[in-house]
Amino acid sequence: MSLSFNVLNQAMLTQVLHELRLGNPQRCKALGLGEDDIYLLQSLPPTTLSRLAHATVPWVEVKIDSPVLHRLIEQAERDEQNERLINRALKLGASSTIMYQCFGLAHSETALRRRLLKIETRKGRPQNLSETQEHALWQRWCQLRAQDGAEEQLDAMMMLAEEQQISLTIVWQQIDQYSNGT
Repeated sequence: MSLSFNVLNQAMLTQVLHELRLGNPQRCKALGLGEDDIYLLQSLPPTTLSRLAHATVPWVEVKIDSPVLHRLIEQAERDEQNERLINRALKLGASSTIMYQCFGLAHSETALRRRLLKIETRKGRPQNLSETQEHALWQRWCQLRAQDGAEEQLDAMMMLAEEQQISLTIVWQQIDQYSNGT
């Protein structure tokens, strides 16, 4: 057990001395040291600092802030969900415009993500749907929209792209066209 105390003591002392060397005594205070402690540590000779770092008793206390930990975990889970959603949209053929409107991703970021996912982009205009495909797409869209809330719009469009086996960009354009009456 003394090894873990030793590591904590060393880590804290290293960080404190680093902050003092950089002239950041406020960071040392934020780590829990008082002004007297800071002054004392600055005045100690190297041999005493070494003994302090290698002490077998803990002089550093680790405390878990449970509410902050839970918020960080929740945020990490939301971020991972968002990453999965972005990757799914890209794999379904989302255009740079869709990626910008839905996720705020710039064209260059979208292009980089496509390369990393090994998604090849088609050149030229997207394929046109037949009248039957358009009709089926719109009917299914109306069914999905009756079930979902407005915040689920992109997810519903991705579901349509998967079901109809067409590009998300085409689904997006068709729904936009029908919704705006053009």
